[in-house]
Amino acid sequence: MNKLSKGLVLVLSMVLIICFVTVIPALGEERKVIMKISGSGATVKGNQTAESFKMFEHLAELYSDGEIDVKIFPAGTFGGSQEAVLSVRNGECHMFNLASNNFAVHSPSIWPFSFPYMFNSFNQIRRLVDSPFGEKIQQRVLEESGVRVAGYAYSGWRVISNSVRPIKTLEDLKGLKVRVPKSPTIIETFKAWNVNPTPIAWEETFTALQQGVCDGFDNPVNVIGSFGFYEVQDYVTSLKYQPQFCVYIMNEQFWQGLSPKHRAAVQRAIDESTRWCTSYVEWAEDKYTEVCKKNGMEFYTLPAAEEARWEEKARAIWPRLAELTDMEWVKEIEANLQLLN
Repeated sequence: MNKLSKGLVLVLSMVLIICFVTVIPALGEERKVIMKISGSGATVKGNQTAESFKMFEHLAELYSDGEIDVKIFPAGTFGGSQEAVLSVRNGECHMFNLASNNFAVHSPSIWPFSFPYMFNSFNQIRRLVDSPFGEKIQQRVLEESGVRVAGYAYSGWRVISNSVRPIKTLEDLKGLKVRVPKSPTIIETFKAWNVNPTPIAWEETFTALQQGVCDGFDNPVNVIGSFGFYEVQDYVTSLKYQPQFCVYIMNEQFWQGLSPKHRAAVQRAIDESTRWCTSYVEWAEDKYTEVCKKNGMEFYTLPAAEEARWEEKARAIWPRLAELTDMEWVKEIEANLQLLN
């Protein structure tokens, strides 16, 4: 072989080596799936969304052999809850976690899930959505909202807190300015209790309470504790009118674009992290009750006889709430709940 030939072979060898070194990592990068997720409390330490998202991140990356890279974004990155649903629909965000009553604006079939006294526990909700009827719910949601419901996570029972006085009877609510989410089911529930509710976006709630725009609000105690609402609230009344839960909504194109392996990894991670979240919330409720008490909050639980008065007034508005969706759908949910008993 002459010198020219040897030189040509050497040059070609160098080119092949460079291509090999450059292309192989690139191929590896192409296999990596970036998954952007967010939700209320997504990065607030101790909040159930933050803790369950960290669990989801770990499990999704584990079950995909590191081929899925989960990126957790703070609340507000994709706008408020309503704007974030649109961000999921257009693929800017791949998965978002929000309260069922906030999501129902985009999917009327979800409204009955925030009817007062519809459910007696989150376990009842879990059994319903895990039953064959759950597939019908998911299909209706996809048709109505354009996004997929990928999971459900427990947030805790909604309680009522305020900075004016202990609430021990319905009459004690009179005159209080209570912040509520922009949800007709919750707004109408408080009206049924003779309260003039004030709808305020979640992102503005702490400031509204701090500045006296509102006297109180309703939310699970672990939310009160993890967000530090004990700084602007003094009294908590525990009742069982609504087991708050969140829906995990996902961009449908992202879901359909996942390989079978990645889809299985994501769904398994969602199922396991949301079930883990239920146990975490039950533990967090006890923890944050103590945190709130240590920070001066007083707690009171409605006796059964008194709460029966609240329930009677709240359930009386069901026919009006059913106009948000349709009464036949409400009856179908109730019928399927009966099958679970």
